[in-house]
This record gives sequence, structure tokens and C-alpha cells, in this order.
Amino acid sequence: MLRSLVGSEMCIRDRYLARALPVQLDDVTNVCDLQYNYCPRDPGCSTYTMSVHNVQVRDLNTNTDIKISNVTVGSTFALTVTGKTTMTQVPVSGSYRLYALTGGNVGTGLLTDALTLGANGSFTMQVQFNVAANNFGSSRDLFEVGLDVFQKASGSDEGMCVQIESTEYVKEAQAKSSPAFDLLCKDDGDGHFEKLENPVAMPVFDVTGATCGPPPPPPGCALDWYYCPRDPGCKTYTMSVETTEFDTHDSKGYKAGDKVTLIVKGTTSLTAIPPSGSYRIYALSGHNEGSGVLSDVMALSAGSFTVTVPFTLSSESFSGTDFEFGLDVFQGASGSDEGMCIEVANPSYVAEVKAKPTPPFVTYCKDEGHGHFVSTLPSGTPEVVKPVKCVL
Repeated sequence: MLRSLVGSEMCIRDRYLARALPVQLDDVTNVCDLQYNYCPRDPGCSTYTMSVHNVQVRDLNTNTDIKISNVTVGSTFALTVTGKTTMTQVPVSGSYRLYALTGGNVGTGLLTDALTLGANGSFTMQVQFNVAANNFGSSRDLFEVGLDVFQKASGSDEGMCVQIESTEYVKEAQAKSSPAFDLLCKDDGDGHFEKLENPVAMPVFDVTGATCGPPPPPPGCALDWYYCPRDPGCKTYTMSVETTEFDTHDSKGYKAGDKVTLIVKGTTSLTAIPPSGSYRIYALSGHNEGSGVLSDVMALSAGSFTVTVPFTLSSESFSGTDFEFGLDVFQGASGSDEGMCIEVANPSYVAEVKAKPTPPFVTYCKDEGHGHFVSTLPSGTPEVVKPVKCVL
């Protein structure tokens, strides 16, 4: 892969030996504030054969959960990467390298020592390395390590490249216009990758399992909203959502049977409420739990809109620890000419859909504000998740 490094392009040097040792079953993540993604702008992604589904990071020098900013240089990290692959056997000439944020290797080894293939195309890769000073950037909040897998001798025929970074590093990378934090290939989730004609914004996933500090008390109402994923009807959207409020009228939070109110506000290109317009509230199960005439719930004022929908929560919006429902607005008769579609969900549900490689958690349009949307097909763009204001 090609990496843009601080100051200059730096060559990879095999200065360290990583340890590919068995990771025990209790070696789950205990390092907080980490995320992972494929290596940005990597032209070698066209030869990838390993779809990453999960990453675990454990600091073996502590028995408690620890923030990445508090990790000591010299600590031993155990990385476990799992997913799906098209490999049927581990390449005997294969190798891997672990590189640091500011350049240089922090580990290297033989693929046969680190990679195990399982049933149904599954793989598990386990390596250990010592955290170095060059894994950190200008502050302790900036951390990154990359794992690059090669299927042939001399570091050729790239099989996978993934970066594990602090949340602050990701924020900085996403904020920069150059170099772009982009992905050049589409991951089909089973070890197949397709080179894209146009790069897409890099999907980023959380490294989960660690909780640093005392856990917050369970909130009575913690919800997020986002545009409906993979909605081909977004090309006719005319309503740019800015805020979403969920009034539960329940001092303890929300539950099936509660009479709730959803209030959505934003800007729109509409100048009048469509007389044939309608809306539907659908549950996590996919069934409707409310519908009505748009003019009964919508108000317009100088390019802004407010949609206020009262409805009763059904049990079909709940599944285990997950909670989700959606609001779909139609401008034409018989549920046609979609004007806006959003989903409201709890963090558990959002984390699950973000973690799945397929179907991707993307939207097929970019919201440019004031009710103007631009198609981003065929690949789409990662969903932007925003908090819901809850009123108990």
C-alpha cells in the first residue's frame, strides 16, 4: 500500500520482529477509544482477499481497561483480526508487517505463523507487538498502527491492509481535504473486492469491548437518527433534516404502548404542502405502526419545515436490546414521490448495522441542505449519525 507520512514518504524497514502467538480466549479488547478501517487510498486493494469483520486489541501489560492515551510505550499489544477470505490455504511465502503512524515498522513476520483459516471461508489473524513512540503523533491522543498482509514473497500481492487508530486520529484524517481519507475498492464482505471508478469516503468501525472509567448510568432515552440507508428514493427528497426530537411522555424512557411524539425540523425546497402527501411510521420489523395525511402533521415557514407526528410505539420496534423505527414522507398519492425518510434507533441497533460489511451502512444521496440532494450511486456514502433530542 502507499502511505502519506509526515514530512515525506518513508520506506518500510524490517527492524522489528512481531510475535505471532496464540491469543487466549480472555484476550478481548481492553483498550478504549480505538477504531479501525482499511488503509486509505491503497491501490493494492484490488488484490485483497480478506474482508475484515472485527478487530480486538488487548494491552497485555494491564488487567484493566485503559485509554489509548494512557498506554505506556513498550507495552505489548495483542491484535486479533477476524473475517472472511477467499483463501483456501495460507500462502507459504506470505508475510505481514506492522507499521507506525510516523513511519517505520513495529513488527513483521511470516503469515503461516499468524493466520488461521476456518470453516466457511473464515479467518483469524493473531499477532503481538510492542507499542513504540512512533505509534503516537503530536499528542498521546493520536495513535495508529497498520497491519499489512502480503500473499507472496518480498512483500507483494497484498491480501489485506487495515489501520487501527485512536478516535482523535480518525477525526483529524476525516477533516483533512488532502490527502483524502478515501477507500478505492468496494468490500463485498466475503474476501472479494471491486476496484471503484471513483473513491468513496472511508467507512470506519469501532473497536468494541472496553469501557474506561465508571460506566454512565443507563439513560432513559439515548437515540440517534440518520437518513434511511440505501434508499433509492432519496433522489426525490426535498426535506433536509436538521433536528429530531422524540417526546416519550414517559418519565422512565420509552416502551411498547407509549403514546409518543416525533418532531422533525429542517429546511426544504417545498413552497407548499403537497395536497396528496402522506406519511408512514414503520417499525424495526418492517411493518407499519402509523400513517396519515401529510398536511395534518406538517407546517411550512419561509423555507423551513416542521413535521410533528404522534403515534403509539408498538412491540415490533423492539428486538432484544435493539430499538428502531422510521418516518417516511411521500409527496405524491399512493405513497409515491418520496420527500424524506429517516430512521431513529438506539445505540445498540446503530452499532450492529455499522459493524456489518453487508448490506453497507450508506446513503445513496448527499444532503446539500435546503432540500437539495445529489445522488452518490452506485457506491453511496457512509451514513452520518446524529443524536436525537429526547424529552421524557
